Amino acid sequence: MSHVDGRILRSKKSQNIILDSIINLINQGNYYPTADEVAKESGIAIRTVFRQFADMETLLMKVDETINIKLLNEKILIDKDLPIEERLKKIIDERIYFYNKYENIMIATITQLPKYKILQKKYPEYQKLLRKRTEKIIPELSNIKTNNQELIDATLSFAFYQRLKFQGLDKSNIAKSIYNQCKKLIKSSGE
Repeated sequence: MSHVDGRILRSKKSQNIILDSIINLINQGNYYPTADEVAKESGIAIRTVFRQFADMETLLMKVDETINIKLLNEKILIDKDLPIEERLKKIIDERIYFYNKYENIMIATITQLPKYKILQKKYPEYQKLLRKRTEKIIPELSNIKTNNQELIDATLSFAFYQRLKFQGLDKSNIAKSIYNQCKKLIKSSGE
């Protein structure tokens, strides 16, 4: 029995090393690491990589799952009794923190969407989770025009963040721009 347990533990350890290695490669800017690169980074033979993960799609699915578990565990506590402006600022701060921390992972995921069906399925699910979190913290959003709800969600998105970043804005100015845009959308719905 302990022989089987030992094999399972070694297998789990190998999987974790492989996952950490591919995440490290992506964080270093290699958005499309090959199995060979993962094997070299991890110090694990390529045969073992494919013994642990049937193919690169399975490995990327596990990376995606690992990152999303981390995201769910890192959420900050936001008091729902705060004024709407404060809750909005906190949601924006949380998003920018995640976008900065996981930027290369998010870029790799988005750019590989056309190639991998599992990412095509999972990515929209995670976008819905982010939106639900925002709506849970700011339930007043359900009372504004549907178009403005969609625009607020788009303004809080990684794509919008990236666009502002590529235009040369720093984190502080990105946060201000996103806040001002969301505030205008909320206010214009009340008019």
